[in-house]
Amino acid sequence: MKLLHITDLHANRRWFQWIADHAEEYDLIAFTGDFLDLFGPESPGSQVRWISAWAHSLPRPLLWCPGNHDVESSVAPVSAGRWMAALPSARAFSRSGHVERLGQPFVRVEWKGAIPRLRGGDIILAHAPPSGCFTATTKGGGADNGDLNLADALRSTAAAPWLVLSGHVHTPTRWKDRCGTTITLNPGVGGDATAPNYITVDTAARKAWLFRNGEPANVANL
Repeated sequence: MKLLHITDLHANRRWFQWIADHAEEYDLIAFTGDFLDLFGPESPGSQVRWISAWAHSLPRPLLWCPGNHDVESSVAPVSAGRWMAALPSARAFSRSGHVERLGQPFVRVEWKGAIPRLRGGDIILAHAPPSGCFTATTKGGGADNGDLNLADALRSTAAAPWLVLSGHVHTPTRWKDRCGTTITLNPGVGGDATAPNYITVDTAARKAWLFRNGEPANVANL
């Protein structure tokens, strides 16, 4: 499977359009939260309408997890994330939080929610990276903004998941790290380029490529 990992687009229309233009190059799109920008000039209602239409127009499957901007508002129609119930794959995940696509198991972590039971080989979609990793700390000695519960779950599970795809920290110290034996990835957020920061993952080759501001920036074995 060739997977596109994106995160923290914050209602940037150019970045959403770039994904729509390139979606057919991938088998699946994994979005790890913050579709919306609650502090931007555009109203939440307007953002919800066009982002929902964008999600349903994609020619490839979309899996996602919510970010803090997507749920931390009582303003209609955001209303604590209820707008996301109409997005593609909203009901695809089982009660355990798992779904399988193209032979690969995925698990979704809700924003500040309980951590689902984790399994060996899972790819985890989580807005915040696991705490204690360089993917969760801001470059230059910033605070750790990772998820303590996710880190504890990863380090205590008997069968380690394979990957955590995440975001939230816009300028991570590193784009790739490990939490226990699980690899954690965070592309960060780009500048004013047409393309967002993103990661492509080849699940068969077990390789990942980081792109910043539309340009190749790094590659790693997984």
